[in-house]
Amino acid sequence: MRHSRPGRRGVPLSNPCRAVRPGFTLIELLVVIAIIAVLVGMLLPAVQKVRSAANNIQCKNQLKQMGIGLANHEATLGCFPMGGRTPWAGVWATNGTPNPPETQGAGWPYQLLPYIEQDALYKMANTNAGTYAVKLYNCPARRQATAVGGWYLMDYAGATPGDFWMGDIWNPPPGAVYDGVIVRAGTSSGKVNMNFIPDGTSNTMVISEKRLDISHYTTGDWHDDQGWIDGWDPDIMRTTQEQIRRDSVGGVSGYEFGSAHVAGINAVFADGSVRMLAFTTSISLMERYANRRDGQTVE
Repeated sequence: MRHSRPGRRGVPLSNPCRAVRPGFTLIELLVVIAIIAVLVGMLLPAVQKVRSAANNIQCKNQLKQMGIGLANHEATLGCFPMGGRTPWAGVWATNGTPNPPETQGAGWPYQLLPYIEQDALYKMANTNAGTYAVKLYNCPARRQATAVGGWYLMDYAGATPGDFWMGDIWNPPPGAVYDGVIVRAGTSSGKVNMNFIPDGTSNTMVISEKRLDISHYTTGDWHDDQGWIDGWDPDIMRTTQEQIRRDSVGGVSGYEFGSAHVAGINAVFADGSVRMLAFTTSISLMERYANRRDGQTVE
């Protein structure tokens, strides 16, 4: 017997025996969201810790590059860069050529430019060079390159022990003698080279991180207003006479070292080595670190 093919009307639209899977209930959905929230809460501190560690490593690498620049400056010119003369002194040049360290108004960050692959900025021989960012001069744990009033700000400072101004802000005291590696131009400190660090290059701190008010990271402050092109000023120099502390909102004198790191400040020494100094480091030990010739131990 020949069977005819059943028409489409005879085919059921669905299998009545097939089970229908229900969706998530509201309670199940809330449980899943709660579990995800707990996992995120557990992972977030770990992510922040990794990020903090990465920023700390990059900060150290930047200081290491500055240390190499210091060594090359000393080998080429026979001395370390100087700290400039006064606040806002500007770049001093003769016939379009920047003056040497001992007669230069701008401080060590400007003088270091040719030795950190920023020769073009240096050869501008003009204070307007400070309106350009130098990525190496900003700690990644704190802020990216930031300009205020046209000047790109600075996160690092040279170390000087003892009296910062030696009695005169706007005129370098000719008879003053500074005992750090980076000294004030126009004084009797002379030019410092490797031979003038009797305490040992591995024991003498040259550059570290300066303490800032967190609320002024992007607005600048009286001690953070002309940035890396400044002269002898807390923008680029700090004293070790004050306790080092972590950045905070308020309570910043403008003369101390500090950082946005959790444990301490990174510093480069005269031998080019970089190490972290804990916030618990005493003022007396910091003074010994910064003084190149006090004959005191730093252990």
